[in-house]
Amino acid sequence: MSQSGNRQPVWVMTTLLLAGAALRLFGLNNLSPPGITHDEVANWLIDRSILAGEHAIYFTRAYGHEAGFHYLQSGLVALLGDNILALRLPAAFCGLLGMAVTFALSRKLFGKNVALMAAGLLAVLFWPVFYGRLALRAISLPLTSGLSAYFWWQGWEWRGEDTGHSQRRFTLAGFFAGLSLHTYLAARAVPIFYALWLAYLAIFHWRDFKQRWRGIVIFLLMFAAVAAPLIIFLQTNPGAEFRISEVDAPLQALRSGNWQPVLENGLKLLGMFGFVGTPLWREGVSSAPVFEPIVAVLFYIGLLLCLWRWRRPRYAFLLIWLGTAVSPSLVTINAPSHIRSILVLPVLTLIPAIVMHSSGQLSTLFRHLSTRSSRILLLTIFLFYAARTSVLQFQTWPNGGDVPFVWQAAFTEMADYLDGHTDLTAAAIAGWSPSTMDSPTMTLLRQNDDLPLSHFDPQEGTLILPDAEPVVVIRPSDLPLDPVWEKQLQLWGAEIEQDGRFTRYALPKQPAIELANPVDVTFGEEIKLLGYEWVNERALLLVWRVTAVPTASRQQFIHSLAADGSQLADTYRFDAPDPQGIWFPHWQPDDLILQHLTPPALDEATQLRLGWFDPATCTPEPCQNLRTGDGAKFVLLPME
Repeated sequence: MSQSGNRQPVWVMTTLLLAGAALRLFGLNNLSPPGITHDEVANWLIDRSILAGEHAIYFTRAYGHEAGFHYLQSGLVALLGDNILALRLPAAFCGLLGMAVTFALSRKLFGKNVALMAAGLLAVLFWPVFYGRLALRAISLPLTSGLSAYFWWQGWEWRGEDTGHSQRRFTLAGFFAGLSLHTYLAARAVPIFYALWLAYLAIFHWRDFKQRWRGIVIFLLMFAAVAAPLIIFLQTNPGAEFRISEVDAPLQALRSGNWQPVLENGLKLLGMFGFVGTPLWREGVSSAPVFEPIVAVLFYIGLLLCLWRWRRPRYAFLLIWLGTAVSPSLVTINAPSHIRSILVLPVLTLIPAIVMHSSGQLSTLFRHLSTRSSRILLLTIFLFYAARTSVLQFQTWPNGGDVPFVWQAAFTEMADYLDGHTDLTAAAIAGWSPSTMDSPTMTLLRQNDDLPLSHFDPQEGTLILPDAEPVVVIRPSDLPLDPVWEKQLQLWGAEIEQDGRFTRYALPKQPAIELANPVDVTFGEEIKLLGYEWVNERALLLVWRVTAVPTASRQQFIHSLAADGSQLADTYRFDAPDPQGIWFPHWQPDDLILQHLTPPALDEATQLRLGWFDPATCTPEPCQNLRTGDGAKFVLLPME
């Protein structure tokens, strides 16, 4: 009988891990999420830089990234290739390992029954499942911090004569605490937690603290040693984390003596477990609380229980962990933020699990809740949350709010269309970021990377027609073409078809375009001006042909000039400088680039100055223009 009891956690935990794996792995490749975000694409770009030999403690691109998760992710990319599955599997693995850590930590603190309840709820709860399906580094923080807590308690509670055993556990606790700082920005709460936790132990449990002082010193030294490279880098590069300044308005208000934003955030964070959740769809189902009413009540009762028993270290541990874990969201905007509070996860389900377990123990008092009915109740809660998470993850969230836009669902459908049409020889893609994120997005989404693609932004009045038969242009249906080019495609007899979230245009071949003013000027041996024409005296049509793929970003300038040659106004098109240094070639040889634009200050202008330059050369030196065949930096177009 005892052997069966010993085996019980093994098969139960195995079942829970399988359930958790099913929710985290099913449809991971674009079922939910319905595509890929720019944040995930940026992660891939960092991974590719690692595989190319660029190594760092902290990557400053994409608003700044700690390096730890990227080395794990780049390993999967090297093994499985450049695809979404390779990017997201590390997050799923971290989520599943986080379940195991929650089980181990909970068992250490409250026994195997509480541990199974906590791990079971964590397996099927929407919050951890959601972040276990995204190619983002945040989910690695609960894993490393949870391991640190587990080994801390192993060292703290060791009662044997072998003090080396305890010290080795404290060493591991310090190692994983330091490693957690290399995962995600919210890990800045980890040293705050340990500072408060050690202060609590020193004040209220001095005798035990004093007996373990060597292990605690070893823990602190290891913590500092592992964290030191990152701390040194951030101290010597104060501008590396500029993203913080964009979201820390409540903290700045607090520093100026205004407590209201932080207090309001505190109420929101307290309420997110049972009342109203995150306001952002990109962090989950907007406004959905973490728990439904039954478990929410158990969670809040668990908090009260921890407060009642705060002098017992394991209960104080939960309170201090929870309080410090939500502090990053407490002092930033858009509270309650699930991603900035993700440090909560190792103990999140442990708190209601304590109350669930206690309800069975109290059955003799209430005399209407038997052990068997307790198990039925727990199984019902588990199945309910598995069903709830399935509905939220695969039905509600993918179609809610701005999720289809942020996760580029239209691009996913466009990639499927291109992969399914092997007869195509080229295509042009309309998007919002043609020179930065659109090209790598399509690389990750497509199975066939041999098809050459050109990218353009129709909001600039631009249309690209590739040199192919047929000529195919596709765009997200909620990103319309310039009306002039929409009408012109119809006049050329284009076949126009809307398919799901994207619209397709097809012409048999590139049309012959004749403008009123033909020109033959090539800039930098890369792009040739074929002609221009004025429409309604205020709009200008330009036609270009790509003669070679640009080797760097190219920006177009148009200056309106007065009769005396002075500059009245200017306008710019195409590749504006990107602060993160991201740029990808997005034109193909022999592409036709059509422009419809309205230059500024036309009422006073007598001619236009038109040319191209490399925006990367503009600081601190003057911009380097692309020269024409005769060495000129620009051409002049008379007003007609």
